[in-house]
Amino acid sequence: MVKIRYMKVNDVDKIAEIVALNHDRDWEKGFTEARQHTLDHLKIVPQHCYVAEADNNEIIGVMVLHPQDKVFEIEDFHVKQIQQNKKALQLLKSKLLEYLESVDTEVLCCPFALRRLITKD
Repeated sequence: MVKIRYMKVNDVDKIAEIVALNHDRDWEKGFTEARQHTLDHLKIVPQHCYVAEADNNEIIGVMVLHPQDKVFEIEDFHVKQIQQNKKALQLLKSKLLEYLESVDTEVLCCPFALRRLITKD
């Protein structure tokens, strides 16, 4: 059964592997940027950093949100092998919608996150 939990520091390398190409076309550079980006958000807004895990505890999805005074940012939203992990997509979208119902600022979504959000369940 797929579950969502808060992200931990020891998840960061795996998350950076998953989202590396969202940060740069060069995988190694993207990994480095994604790793630092994820660590920064874990320090700033750990309560808004989530992973989706499969039964075997493999991280198959990630969502990083960054609510601010003037904008609510959807920083990362990624599901591995999205066609095989529809449940992870559905759970992360549901969690995001819980937040969005109470947002009273502008919402900013990175293009890679947006593409995954509009994928049909």
